[in-house]
Amino acid sequence: MAKLEGHVVVCGAGSTGRHVVREMAATNTPVVAIDSDAPRLESLIAELTPAQVYAIPGDATDDELLEQAGVRRAKGVVAALPDDKDNLFIVVSARDMNPGVRIVARCHDLRVADKLRKAGANAMVSPNTIGGMRMASEMLRPNVVEFLDQMLRDRERNLRVEEVVVPEGSALTGKTLRDARLRDHTEALVLALRDSASRMFTYNPGPDARIPAGSILVVLGTQDQSPQPYQGNLGDGIIRF
Repeated sequence: MAKLEGHVVVCGAGSTGRHVVREMAATNTPVVAIDSDAPRLESLIAELTPAQVYAIPGDATDDELLEQAGVRRAKGVVAALPDDKDNLFIVVSARDMNPGVRIVARCHDLRVADKLRKAGANAMVSPNTIGGMRMASEMLRPNVVEFLDQMLRDRERNLRVEEVVVPEGSALTGKTLRDARLRDHTEALVLALRDSASRMFTYNPGPDARIPAGSILVVLGTQDQSPQPYQGNLGDGIIRF
């Protein structure tokens, strides 16, 4: 664990955090989970072996445990404890340790959301809000919900919606989607294109849509099919994005 870099630290492996850890494992993202319930951590690790999942039993608000989890080297921190004040404490500590880390915090009381944002959280997630939207979707569009559920549960194909950054100097810069032929080479379906300057999304872009430098491609595909950041296996060789 001391050698990990670019991993995700999940603080709290309870009703919310354990699902976060499972998704990290499913997408081959190294993850360190911190929770005060040691037996719960042990069962979670046993379930996800041999994925790159590590566990630290203890209080996730303890700065020493955050240091042990490698927050300074992490690419992300998830504050998923049941108490909003504890999550606020984690956000403050993690932002102080690693100014560039992405922090996502669970927020039960929406009145705390502004405090979490000011403390350094990049995003807040309310289980109550998500749950309500899910119930409404089950009522209005049950087939779409079932499609998404089956997509996430299919461990053989491991289908996901992923994002790929196209950096400066990429071989794809300035090309149209038709010329890039991503669908032909990777079988990944481009769902959206986000411009780095305007931050606006072009949904379901056509074949004549051009790919600016620094843009983000949102694609649907398996972990093997989806182009990876900076490079992708496009069939006839490795192409630098």
